[in-house]
Amino acid sequence: MNVVEYPIGGGATISVQEQPGVLRCFRSFPLSDIIEAIWDCDIPDGDFAKSLTIKCPPGTSLQLIGQYRKPARIAQSETVLPSKCATHVQSHALTLFPTGAFGAVIVCLRPDAASRIVKAPFREFANASLYLGDLFGNWEVEMCDDLLAGARTSHERIAGVQAFLLRQLSPQIDSLANRAAGYLRKNPGMPVSALAALLGTSERNLSRGFKRAFGLSPKRFARLARFQRILAERRIDRSWAQVAHACGLSDQAHLIGEFHDLVGEAPTQFFTRELHIGADGMDEANLIIQRTARTVDRN
Repeated sequence: MNVVEYPIGGGATISVQEQPGVLRCFRSFPLSDIIEAIWDCDIPDGDFAKSLTIKCPPGTSLQLIGQYRKPARIAQSETVLPSKCATHVQSHALTLFPTGAFGAVIVCLRPDAASRIVKAPFREFANASLYLGDLFGNWEVEMCDDLLAGARTSHERIAGVQAFLLRQLSPQIDSLANRAAGYLRKNPGMPVSALAALLGTSERNLSRGFKRAFGLSPKRFARLARFQRILAERRIDRSWAQVAHACGLSDQAHLIGEFHDLVGEAPTQFFTRELHIGADGMDEANLIIQRTARTVDRN
């Protein structure tokens, strides 16, 4: 299993072991066709953790969120979510508010393969949150909780999570909607008419089947895929105008409009007080770690 570490808060001159927190991205080879990435946000310093908020912005992935250490409060807009939940964020970022020493594992499932792990229809997760115990059974989730709590290292935690996911595995279901989602994730600028022709179906049939499977239209799904790309492009020190051009938007005003529609804020507002963690190429989940307004005011 491949892992990349992003230190949180201590600066480039401090070793990973001395950092107050670390964000780790694991890529699972046995499950690479199902999972985009598994993230472990590991912040054992309670005072430092309480000075942060962690955002999960809209995207195409189905996210399974589990916590270890002291449970953080999870909210999306005005809605408070379970501390262990599954959700597909379509609008308004999901935000975690640590209440002390913090640890969270976030599994990002590919939308076209999520049914191999999660048996509930993908459309049921749209801007919603299902408690993991209701999806997998309380016994399975409690066993996973015990493993996370007892793990001595991040690698042990992720190995346990991977074993849990492998136990849930079922055969792939080939469907028109799944194939369409795969194409749109790779090429969000593809017109629906062209996609329908590629798949040998009508635009109307494709749109109806896609919405029945995913709870949103192909066009809206493509916008979410493009939004993920916008966030990834931003992390390589490009201007907003350059990001807009790279992602096929007409201009910077178009990009600002996308932010307002998907997260309810302009880009500059959305990223206010973000910590720079050097996460270049961080194109799955795009976790955004920020200082809280209270911390900035106090300093």
